[in-house]
Amino acid sequence: MRTSEPRRGVLRGLAAALALAFGGSACAAGATTRVAASRFYAGGDVSVLGWLERSGARYHDRRGRRGDALAILRDAGFDIVRLRLYEQPGPGRGHDGWHWPADCMNLPDLLALARRSAALGMRIQLTFHYSDFWTNGKVQTVPAAWQAQLDALPSEDARFEHLRELVYARTREVMLALQAQGTTPQFVSIGNEIEGGMLFPYGGLNVPNGEDNWPRLGKLLQAGHDAVKSVAPGSRTILHLDDGGNIDKYTWYFDHLRKLGVEWDVIGASYYPFWTRKSVPQLADFIRAVTARYDKDLFVMEAGFNWNPDLPDGRRGQLADNGPYPAAMSSPEGQQRFMRELLSTLRRTPRTLGVLYWDPIMIETPGVGWALRDADGKPGPNVVSNTTLFDFKGRALPVLDSWRSKQ
Repeated sequence: MRTSEPRRGVLRGLAAALALAFGGSACAAGATTRVAASRFYAGGDVSVLGWLERSGARYHDRRGRRGDALAILRDAGFDIVRLRLYEQPGPGRGHDGWHWPADCMNLPDLLALARRSAALGMRIQLTFHYSDFWTNGKVQTVPAAWQAQLDALPSEDARFEHLRELVYARTREVMLALQAQGTTPQFVSIGNEIEGGMLFPYGGLNVPNGEDNWPRLGKLLQAGHDAVKSVAPGSRTILHLDDGGNIDKYTWYFDHLRKLGVEWDVIGASYYPFWTRKSVPQLADFIRAVTARYDKDLFVMEAGFNWNPDLPDGRRGQLADNGPYPAAMSSPEGQQRFMRELLSTLRRTPRTLGVLYWDPIMIETPGVGWALRDADGKPGPNVVSNTTLFDFKGRALPVLDSWRSKQ
């Protein structure tokens, strides 16, 4: 559905009023909220669970009893799940000859996982990729169906305006679908690791003349925020970047958005010791600095730590080491020690809303990998099976005990 700019302004004002009434935050960027985070959430990203289960993955609790992965996580202390949405994944709609399976992380799959998670009493963090495939700082591909619509328009300005309308309409459509089944997400991320922008090249910063795209990026982000608030004023919007701990990157990015008047509620950060080379105390210092600068709460949207440097076939995993942490901690006990430190430290760090572990359930399973090859449908390696919360055979690792202790 297309929405005119005047109507968006009305919706924005209504969203702000209702958000305040329901305890949410819809304040303009730079406005002071003076509200500290009141609850600490701890969970993880379970977006790929349906694909794993259909491929034969089996999960067991710490005592070796087979069970539903979501129930095992909930019983261990998970109180929130992250669910990501791709538009129309499938062959030919990925990147560099790889794609995501068509029945995983699309809207029907998202709705099913949301129902399962909510039935277990867990909160939901929804992430829009606005793409048919993985997105991050380097890759933010416009969905194929959207691109076909844009290609039919006569000018760059017309294409961008239609893209903004698509972001608003799709965000609102998904929020309404979740609301209709009683699973309205508490947190909604407008994009995934968008430090390089989104929907390249229209909202891209990592493209030629990308610095000129800040106003366009701001309008796309505002469209997503407005759509969320038009359906669920109490849902809190998140803008999520990588490299948690890099204060220069975050001030560069959010200073630009604040100057543009872009609205958002929560700062999201990915944190992996392997990628950032930073310790938990360094992360906590960063959180105190960035939340004070923008008067916003922060959610650690991704975190990961290997319990074995190698995959089952002997190759190194994506997280080949754990950054500043010693090699001896690449063990089940070391992973548990790290997560206890992370959860306990951040629970005591003001304005920290919580932590979401990355792919805790993506265990080694035949036919499952980081993506499928367009040429033959075969999977690439599962490069995170050494960082999950279950071992290579699907049994819960000691680290899961850390979630209970976060209370």
